[in-house]
Amino acid sequence: MDQGKGNMEETVISIRNLHKSFGNNVVLKGFNLDLKRGENLAVLGKSGSGKSVLIKCIIGLLAPDGGTINVLGQSIPDLSQDELDRTRVRIGFLFQSNALYDSMTVKENLEFPMRRHWLSADEKKAEEKIAEALENVGLLHTLNMMPVELSGGMRKRIALARTLILKPDIILYDEPTTGLDPITAREISTLMNNIQKKYNTSSIIISHDMNCIKITADRIIILMNGRAYAEGTYDELVASADPEVKQFFD
Repeated sequence: MDQGKGNMEETVISIRNLHKSFGNNVVLKGFNLDLKRGENLAVLGKSGSGKSVLIKCIIGLLAPDGGTINVLGQSIPDLSQDELDRTRVRIGFLFQSNALYDSMTVKENLEFPMRRHWLSADEKKAEEKIAEALENVGLLHTLNMMPVELSGGMRKRIALARTLILKPDIILYDEPTTGLDPITAREISTLMNNIQKKYNTSSIIISHDMNCIKITADRIIILMNGRAYAEGTYDELVASADPEVKQFFD
């Protein structure tokens, strides 16, 4: 594991005392997190522990009941819709399902975020951005293919290329290797590291795949009972004698 990647001095996401409930179901109760510039931070937790709720709070899809969420110097709960949209341009999101448009070619899928966010780029610049994004994931030859023509691993790579098209400061990965065979999952994990190094991106990785986390994570937070129960590097947590921590690594 390549430690010390990038400049990790600057905090790009800071969460303090985050609370979120749905009726009587208390999901987050005092959760804290800091993501540094250039860092890959994995969030581990059992199903239903609140990982997806956390991500939705970070990008402003859910309003917290209490606490603070600061992303790239902005207090997310306090932003207007226009301000939130502008901040979201700087945050890439890789969906577990890939969320590619089946009726669009690969090229059209990659053009979509540029149109969606009103980026003023002439056609030549747009084509250059698309070519660069596809080269980053090794799939330039798929430009005019349809998603149905691609394997699961290729679709994941195209979804990642689409995430990269706006050159985000932060990438949020939601189960990036789910449904992939072990070899392809390792390739995607390595690709995530390559992107981190090339663009100095800061990432939060939600995953159950311990191999992915071992390859990609500079640091891990275990989300349990609504709080950041434990944190450390992969090696530090593997060595923990705490049975609550050990269950994730056995």
